[in-house]
Amino acid sequence: MSQPPPRASGDAALAGRGPGVALRGSGAVHQGPGDLTLTSIVLFTLGAYGVAAGAATGQQAVVAVGVFAFTLFGVGIVWPILSLARLSVSAVAPTDATVGDALELRIEIRGRAARLDVRALDPSGTWWRTSAPTDGHLPHTAARRGEFRSVRVQLRTSAPLGVFVRTRTVRVRLPAPIVVAPRPSVAAAVLYPVPDEMFSVGSPLVMNGGGDTVRAVRPYAPGDPARLVHWPTSARRGEIVVREHEPPPALGVALVVDLRGSAPEAAASRAAGIGTATLAAGGVVWCGTCEDGTSVGEMVADARDLGRRLARAAPGFPAAPPDGWPVEEVQA
Repeated sequence: MSQPPPRASGDAALAGRGPGVALRGSGAVHQGPGDLTLTSIVLFTLGAYGVAAGAATGQQAVVAVGVFAFTLFGVGIVWPILSLARLSVSAVAPTDATVGDALELRIEIRGRAARLDVRALDPSGTWWRTSAPTDGHLPHTAARRGEFRSVRVQLRTSAPLGVFVRTRTVRVRLPAPIVVAPRPSVAAAVLYPVPDEMFSVGSPLVMNGGGDTVRAVRPYAPGDPARLVHWPTSARRGEIVVREHEPPPALGVALVVDLRGSAPEAAASRAAGIGTATLAAGGVVWCGTCEDGTSVGEMVADARDLGRRLARAAPGFPAAPPDGWPVEEVQA
């Protein structure tokens, strides 16, 4: 085979015991078990001519050349098949991503192959050249929303004779699934008062400052700001007292995400945009979706938690929002 072309600018090689080199190409998927090369045609033609011409003329040397060419032809086909069949692949992926993110899969290839091309599928990536055994990082793009427990990796080789290009696709199970959240669309925060009962016990909500309504007064404690001192009451009681304000109302929204429709991905992106903007503005978000045929409704702790919920969301009846909550319905 010819040497691989020069490394493309900005590419990162597959690191490990076999230094990787980026291959330029169309990225088309090879169909079937493999492809014969020009070398195979030359060997087959030489073998057929040698055997036929040698048998006709009685020249044993010509027959031997033909047999030798046929032998190389057969070895060149069988060797890549056996070489790829003996390779095993393991991979580790990041646990969280967003649609469109460029990721790196940490892969390890066990077995032996002198020249090996490898790429990730779904979508088809660039071919990278290495040798096995090896380990390193394989570029991959998070193209679809969802929770994925495996990735597909494609291997190919024509070593050692370049007669037959054998291609093999391996589905590699991940030790931990990768959760791909929808990419949030541009949306405004939705901040309406929500019932305080949701935050009475174990609430993740953090409120900064107090409200405008004075609830009571209490004796001054070290650290209280001077602006809270209620001077008329302090003068009347003969001791310094400070105002206690009612806490500010919790603001947020209940997102009800219904993906039963013609554009579920657009709906998931819109829900992610509304939820992310609301959380960034200090609001709280309750999210109702359908997962594996079950209605699920829960508070989300942060943007990553929201992304995970929307990554697992599927078409179906979403959970109903809590009583008294302002509702934002997002439909596909």
